[in-house]
Amino acid sequence: MKTQILGKNQGSTKKKADYDVIYNRFLVIFGFLAIGSFLLAFFYIPLSKIMRYAFVKDQTFSFSEFSDIFTSSLNLSAISFSIFQALLSSLICFLLGFPISFFMAKYTFPGKKLLLNIMTVPFVLPSIVVLLGFIVVYGENGWINTLWNIITENDFPLIKLFGSFQGILLAHVFYNISVVIRMLIPAWENIDYEQIEIARSLGANRFACFFKIILPQIFNYILSSILLIFTYCFNSFAIVLYLGEARFQTIEVRVFRLMTSSFDFSGGASLALLQLLINSLVIILYLFFEKKTRQMARGKNISFPKIAIQFSRKHWKNNLFLALFIIHVILVALFSILPILAVIIASFIPFKSGISIFWGYGQLFSFSPNSLLGTSPMRLILNTFWFASLTMIATLFFSLMIVFLLRNRYQKINNFQVSRADSLISFLIIIPMATSSITLAIGLFLQFQTSILFAGSVWIIIILAHVLISIPFTTRSILASYNRIDLDLLNIAATLGSSRIQIFRKIELPLIKNGLIVGAIFSFAISLGEFGATNFLARSEYGTLSIGISKLLFSRTLQLPASMATILIIITVLCFFFIHTIGDIDFKV
Repeated sequence: MKTQILGKNQGSTKKKADYDVIYNRFLVIFGFLAIGSFLLAFFYIPLSKIMRYAFVKDQTFSFSEFSDIFTSSLNLSAISFSIFQALLSSLICFLLGFPISFFMAKYTFPGKKLLLNIMTVPFVLPSIVVLLGFIVVYGENGWINTLWNIITENDFPLIKLFGSFQGILLAHVFYNISVVIRMLIPAWENIDYEQIEIARSLGANRFACFFKIILPQIFNYILSSILLIFTYCFNSFAIVLYLGEARFQTIEVRVFRLMTSSFDFSGGASLALLQLLINSLVIILYLFFEKKTRQMARGKNISFPKIAIQFSRKHWKNNLFLALFIIHVILVALFSILPILAVIIASFIPFKSGISIFWGYGQLFSFSPNSLLGTSPMRLILNTFWFASLTMIATLFFSLMIVFLLRNRYQKINNFQVSRADSLISFLIIIPMATSSITLAIGLFLQFQTSILFAGSVWIIIILAHVLISIPFTTRSILASYNRIDLDLLNIAATLGSSRIQIFRKIELPLIKNGLIVGAIFSFAISLGEFGATNFLARSEYGTLSIGISKLLFSRTLQLPASMATILIIITVLCFFFIHTIGDIDFKV
């Protein structure tokens, strides 16, 4: 009798396990179909349209269109400038951020976290907001030049922002310096300090310790941060579009102008593909070195000594170096916060007498059409938050699918292992990560320009572009939480008879909750300030706050665009601080 009952129990357990495996494989197939269909329809097929313009001439395959980009002096200038300014911006960011990262890792002091957050805020701001802040502070009639003219009593500006290389570099450094600081703080904290103490006890000086012990341990972190900044600066659009004027163009700006002004689709498509190839190479290198940093940090205890800031009467050299560090940190912090404060202050400065200091905000929440905007300011606000909300929902869905496929272990129900789909899916999402926003917009435009969808509901195309841009960030935020799950918990739960859905609902979902929230907020914030793809695709009625700011940059008053920018600053900063309280800002692509 006991044998019969035991046999029935074993049979039911086996049936349950078999059903669970089948159901889990069904979810895997569904996930593959959902992600594959989405990427195929809205990324790979549009990308093939770009390739067709680049490689097909008179209905036949030809390299002539692609090779012709290297015969144009304007194209060659854009290519060389993109690479040169990205390299120089990355180097300057590193030189300025490297000592600050050491200072932040080494010393403890009141307000340290707040100071680090202040220096990080520019990175999460929309590029068009940064541009407006630079116009207010460093423009021809900006704060710095006005003060300089008063002191020197002449009309020659100290800083030439428009049509100058220094203006572009200044904006890129402002935007990306926090990447170096944030990424190198863990590098200092993960240094094996015992090796340094042993070397010093054997007579090694500070320079020998740095170049032979410290530098080899943080080298991969340095390369990762430089490659990441290079990627951001190489794909710079809004800043170079306005500050570079006709003199300086990145590949991104050149592609935009070829497509929209010259209607040279073949030339624009060829340049976009070249940019994609360079981006892919840089991102593959970045992922390689970033993986090495994770391997080096794994299992390490933080041994880097943290000390309070204090000056000693006996060691004047140490006092001098410490004072220089503090001055450097203060100057960079002021550099980081000044354009942001300038935008907020500008929103309360009336453009003529008799106008209220709140005029900009009154106009902002008006449904009355504005001739410069082509629609009402309130419509821009509604569009911005509507796009961001839908982007967040869609991005979370597809990112969860990607994470599920990357981390699904279905070979044996009681033996959770890394999925065989890892390599394939990782490769499929690398290419969208390497694609700039303008290239994404061009592909979607070429694919859907004659469709009913584009003619009547272009807002759907805009949201799709935002989703494609946001997915890499959201996916990595969720993966960061998923990778911390102890596989033994999953194996034990599976051995005890829990189904795949039960394991996900009761174990995995609670453990990745913070990653989901961070990913959702990140995608919302990215969509909130996205400019490149929206500017290429949107018509007046589907504009966003970023588009509105760009149209009003050179109007007779900055009060209204500054009010728009202030709204974006407040929402973006709130998103950033909320992310920081439950997780951490992720600079990684």
